[in-house]
Amino acid sequence: MLRLERVAAVIVAALVVAGCAGSPASRTADRDEPDQPSPIAQRSINAAQLLLDRGDAEAALAEAQTAVRADPRSAAAHVMRGMALEALGRGIEAGEDYKEALDLAPTSGPVLNAYGAWLCRRGRTDDALKAFGDALADDDYRQPTQALANAGSCAAEAGRVEQAELNFRAALTLSPQNLQALAGMARLEHRRGDALKARAFLQRREAVAPLMAQELAMAIEIETAAGDERAAARYRNQLATLAAQVEAATPPSDTGSSRQ
Repeated sequence: MLRLERVAAVIVAALVVAGCAGSPASRTADRDEPDQPSPIAQRSINAAQLLLDRGDAEAALAEAQTAVRADPRSAAAHVMRGMALEALGRGIEAGEDYKEALDLAPTSGPVLNAYGAWLCRRGRTDDALKAFGDALADDDYRQPTQALANAGSCAAEAGRVEQAELNFRAALTLSPQNLQALAGMARLEHRRGDALKARAFLQRREAVAPLMAQELAMAIEIETAAGDERAAARYRNQLATLAAQVEAATPPSDTGSSRQ
């Protein structure tokens, strides 16, 4: 398994290939301890995450705001509020929370990863990749695979195929069952026109957990390209079933009133 220092070198090398100015921030001797929200704030952060996972962004935002009020100097609380705001389509406001979190914990891996993901969604690829690289410089970051997978996805969205592959493969070296990296590699191989390699990565992804809608759509394309119509039909059926489940779970819209 790669040591984290070597993994960090991989992403830094990818940044150089992309021509990104600057280098990951160095750690300072007087770095604060990792973000430790107050117990009240932590409870609200946990509740907000659960609500966000269930698709209730409004309620998640309310809990996140409670967390920020309880502990305004908690970077984690600001990150959580930023996530809830983004889920509500309020990306600019979310950015303010991510920046506040970064001011509070400038070398925190989780904060830098969240900030990098926001930057990527705003189309700021170089800045995002630098943030992901900086996240890997945090020796206390417990989920470096997440930053690597996010860097791979961000590079892929920008059409930087070689850079994306470097990061996805580094993520898979640390965590061979990482869903995001496996799906990302399947997409890269599919774009290259290599249906067999794309299928292999997608099968590894499917072995870990059921495929999501976009992945099922990709699976249909891959199997069609590979000439396996039976497999393509199986994925079509799965996609149709998933769509029906989503439709059944979606409450009817209230067309008789409007929200201000």
